Amino acid sequence: MNPHAAHGSPAGRARDLSAPESERTYAMFIHLVGLISMLEWVTSVAALIAVGVMWAIRRKDSPFLDDHGRESMNFQISIMVYFVIGVVLSPIGVGAVILAVGIPILRLVGCIRGAMAAHRGEFYRYPMCFRFLS
Repeated sequence: MNPHAAHGSPAGRARDLSAPESERTYAMFIHLVGLISMLEWVTSVAALIAVGVMWAIRRKDSPFLDDHGRESMNFQISIMVYFVIGVVLSPIGVGAVILAVGIPILRLVGCIRGAMAAHRGEFYRYPMCFRFLS
């Protein structure tokens, strides 16, 4: 986390008071690009690649962008894991619910909340996210 980070945001999250608007906007789009796919695993791979490219381009510019990019990457990888779980559980019917309802809702809510937090200059942690990249 950035040494200029401070607590006290309205949501109770740490904030980076030194993050300029351009970094907050870029971090917001890192989260929103994850919405390019909602149901298909092929487009989920595209979202994973898009987030990875955006993160790689600017991760060294600031700790704020690095944190948001890493968190978004972890979430996109987690979504892929949930897709695999859904496919494996499809023969017993539970997988269909995971694939058709669970993953799209998790992705929609998570990405929008992450984007909103980034725009406010707050650090964000996705719910139900595995931390593959630390």
